[in-house]
Amino acid sequence: MNHVPGISVITATKNRLKLLCEAMDSVQRQTFNAWEHVVIDDGSDDGTAEEVARRAAVDARIRYVQRTGERSGANVCRNIGVRECRAELIIFLDSDDLLRPRCLERRVEIMQRNSILDFSVFRAGVFEKSVGDRTRLYHSQNPGDDLLRFLAHECVWEISGPVWRRSFLEEIGCFDETLLSMQDLEMHVRALSARAKYVCFPDVDHDIRGHDDATKTSVRHYKDPVYIEAAERVRAKLFDTVTSRGLLTWSRQRALLGLSFGSAECWVEARRLGRAMRSWNRGCGRQQAPVYLQITGLLMLCVARASARKDGVCSRLVNKWKGWARFRQEPSLLEQAE
Repeated sequence: MNHVPGISVITATKNRLKLLCEAMDSVQRQTFNAWEHVVIDDGSDDGTAEEVARRAAVDARIRYVQRTGERSGANVCRNIGVRECRAELIIFLDSDDLLRPRCLERRVEIMQRNSILDFSVFRAGVFEKSVGDRTRLYHSQNPGDDLLRFLAHECVWEISGPVWRRSFLEEIGCFDETLLSMQDLEMHVRALSARAKYVCFPDVDHDIRGHDDATKTSVRHYKDPVYIEAAERVRAKLFDTVTSRGLLTWSRQRALLGLSFGSAECWVEARRLGRAMRSWNRGCGRQQAPVYLQITGLLMLCVARASARKDGVCSRLVNKWKGWARFRQEPSLLEQAE
């Protein structure tokens, strides 16, 4: 195949053969045909290589890439995908998620018509077993300061939401391969801090699988001590990114303090109050938080540790304090029909 595709779909995967097949099927059902699907395998042993090779043998738009080298993980694989792909437009499709049939057609049309855009964003539906079994949207697309909302850990958009111009991805450095979790949030903050030109569209053109999997990184970074510690470093990096660009407003600083308190709460959940307090003190020092806020935060961590039930009086007190401190909380998924 000698022609350059109009858009590249990049999927990092490891031992998710059944789900990967569904994701690949959704790409092959696209109304836009000039695509390539680059599947980067992070070391699967479940038949992924054989299945992707079988598909590639009958559809030259599919390419299989085996990750090599000592470094592994989704970030590494996605960066490999960016280097391997040939199109100027790129989307990242997680191996457990799905594209709707007109997704690529609409995204290519928007980006070709608006050459000034670095990326554009589309909305996602949520499903559990089959598309349509839930009526939720993954994010609400409320108007406002998207950088602030990311710093407040709101779900502004997820990894499959944007279509990127490859040159912009390369300019900001793609994914940070040293991160264990929160990698898409960190990259999105970096993109916005670079003052990217982008537009968000209300179209729902892809679907996120809402299954509860305790092994997922997005779950582990709240509960696994290794991931909690790694997430602290991500939050420090977010602060450095925003500060270095001269974008640290009062509201954004409070949102970052809220992230620091969130890390401390995770340590409390892990029954490590001393570590929680050190984490909070470190965050307050880095961000020059007012002394009264630092002291009351330490008190709230003690209250949180004493709380036996999440819906108890102590938990409500901590939540009220976070509201008083102006830490914005991550909203629930927006429940509405498409």
